[in-house]
Amino acid sequence: MSSAILDIDVDYPTSGLIRPVSDEERAAYERDGAAIVKGVIPLDWVDFMRDAVTRILEQSDPSSQNYADDGDPRFFSLTFPWMFDDAFKAWAIHGPLKHVARQVLTDAKEIIFFYDQIFAKEPGATKATPWHQDLPFLPVKGDQQIRIWVPFDKVTPEGGAIHYLRGSHKWGVIYHPVGFKNIPAITDTYVNSPYEDMPDFEADYGKYDWLVAEAEPGDLLLHHPRTVHGSLGNRTKNFRRAITSFYVGDQAVWNPHVANMFNNKSLTGHVTAPDLNVGDPIACDMFPKVWP
Repeated sequence: MSSAILDIDVDYPTSGLIRPVSDEERAAYERDGAAIVKGVIPLDWVDFMRDAVTRILEQSDPSSQNYADDGDPRFFSLTFPWMFDDAFKAWAIHGPLKHVARQVLTDAKEIIFFYDQIFAKEPGATKATPWHQDLPFLPVKGDQQIRIWVPFDKVTPEGGAIHYLRGSHKWGVIYHPVGFKNIPAITDTYVNSPYEDMPDFEADYGKYDWLVAEAEPGDLLLHHPRTVHGSLGNRTKNFRRAITSFYVGDQAVWNPHVANMFNNKSLTGHVTAPDLNVGDPIACDMFPKVWP
């Protein structure tokens, strides 16, 4: 693996986790497929990464996404910012999240950073995030996977808090990936998904048990890639800026199914998928080992 790709040319915080993930939080994650972990991210990292996200928002790179309807405040997203911005690289490689991943993926002998994604809803960005699972977007197979969502603003139900369908990660079903915006450049990738049709969770919302993940800067959300989740729009006058980081263990393998995110060029056209074969280990220059 090339060491040059891991070089960082910015000063970044060196603070570690404020505290470890507790047994109760791990149990909630195992039971519900999602958990709120309060007060673990040092505020110097929060400030550093809030500034980084804001900088990317202001640049409006052509590779970014805007899932909002035309003329509405932005629902902004960008995949793989760590490959183009050293602040995000520092967060992914040297920040505290890799230690969260190893504390949750307890049977992993190595932790590999898979990718990151910015999600930012501007004030008044009313576009909802549709119900979905993360796994069907990902060319990864295996149980050693975790997604960590970190807010840099206070997140309330009115401000776009994520709703997690408790226990849905244990249903044994994977649903078709869904486009966050109904345009062919996004939705055509997912037409031939090998997975199942998703029920109408919106229509039957009251029949299910949901975790509405209110959070503040310094908190993080754990969620399993099979957990059904989504969020409403941001109806407040404040930003909802966040980064989601995806880590896997050494037993995860490459699974480039037809509907994976690398075939959605509107999402990942600014990066090139690695030259891996089905069933290969994940670790490579694009997916670096970060622990031990």
